[in-house]
Amino acid sequence: MSCVPKAADLGRAKEFMVPASTSSTSQDGASRKTKIVMLSLLSGAMMFSFMIRLVLGVAAPKLRQIYDISPSEMGHLLAGWNWSYTGALPLAGPIVDKFGPWISMAVGSAIWGLSTMALPLAASFSAIFIMRFAFGIGQGVLIPTTSTSVSSIFPANERTRAVSVAFTGNAVGLAIGAPVAAMILTRWGWEWIFYIIGGASLVLTALWLWLYPNKKIGRVKSPATAAGTDEAPRMSWLSLFRYRSTWGIAFGQCGYLYAYYFFVSWLPTYLVDARGMTILKSGFVSSLPFLAGVLGTLAGGWLGDYLIARGISPTVSRKSIIGGGLVGSTVMVIAAAYIENVWLAVTLITLCVGSLRLATASANSLPIDLSPRTVLGSVTSIQNFFGNIGGLLAPIVTGYMVQSSGGSFIGSLVVAGGMATFGAISYVFVVGDLDKDRIAPRASVTGGVVVPSTQAAS
Repeated sequence: MSCVPKAADLGRAKEFMVPASTSSTSQDGASRKTKIVMLSLLSGAMMFSFMIRLVLGVAAPKLRQIYDISPSEMGHLLAGWNWSYTGALPLAGPIVDKFGPWISMAVGSAIWGLSTMALPLAASFSAIFIMRFAFGIGQGVLIPTTSTSVSSIFPANERTRAVSVAFTGNAVGLAIGAPVAAMILTRWGWEWIFYIIGGASLVLTALWLWLYPNKKIGRVKSPATAAGTDEAPRMSWLSLFRYRSTWGIAFGQCGYLYAYYFFVSWLPTYLVDARGMTILKSGFVSSLPFLAGVLGTLAGGWLGDYLIARGISPTVSRKSIIGGGLVGSTVMVIAAAYIENVWLAVTLITLCVGSLRLATASANSLPIDLSPRTVLGSVTSIQNFFGNIGGLLAPIVTGYMVQSSGGSFIGSLVVAGGMATFGAISYVFVVGDLDKDRIAPRASVTGGVVVPSTQAAS
């Protein structure tokens, strides 16, 4: 059998053969204003999404008193949104691929805003869980929409920074969410946390519908397709698991998000129960690690593009930043677990989250690096489906560990650190070379040469 590829295979692989400077021509044509508007909307959506995820943790000590909720039960409640979010991800990616990011995010953000405003109407543990479950369903489209939007107008040499700016929104939401929620709770009661923040999120939904640059319902075409060249054929969701890099980003995100969601869900309660702070004080102190997360996210995005501009390969750039950030966070969180001095422990946790977030832009750029746009939403949803299995387990496992240990968080902090290292190992050693091991249908590219598809998943 001849190893020379057929013309059809050459056409299907064109998207991966075109140099970055050529393939991004139409992307570079997007105006600066368009890019700023898109990143502002994406960052805003991230901000409200993660703010709402956090604020239940701020209200948790009060809710435990009102409803007599045990630590293990609170772990399930804190993870309530993540059950539906994780379950929605396999569907969310294909939905975004089919209908486009504009309408997908509009519907999703409307669902999460309305369910947040309705949460105080719940009068029992089960009813609160149902409201958080609905919130998670709306969240499903968030990450696939972000990846698809960024890839549609940003060239390869700007994507890491673009991703970092978009994902900075979630760190900002976590940083301001804790003190804002604490102040609202102290002044007006816990119910108003959800009325105010949920209502503000619905304002963002209206702005998204009005200002999003590409108000199209349908698939977002790649620059190559827009220029009249062949679009890579679509691939089934299950076929994506034939590639080692799919598993690498899946398990890597699982470890990363376990560690991150430990802090998102339990940090305010940890400061109250283990470090003796008031709810108001814990709200302000909880913001410090997430402020460091803002800096870490932006620094990681800038560093990724800087290294690539200096001639470092995308593979080495992405993996070194991800590996260094996650392993560094492991060292600091384990040290914090055994430190008795409160403010030294807070400092270490702050540095830990900053180091963890250093990996954010590179980790979330990998689906864009690896996959054609026809399946980008699906690859992103796979990455975050597995990631949110880790995120789902973090609050539940922590709740059981804290209850069984008589209120100690030491073991939980150590486990979070261990999961961060697990994520680093997966990203560094399981993900393949970004140039040679791309996710491509029927044909792949190695060193600019098309090779038969039997080598694509090797």
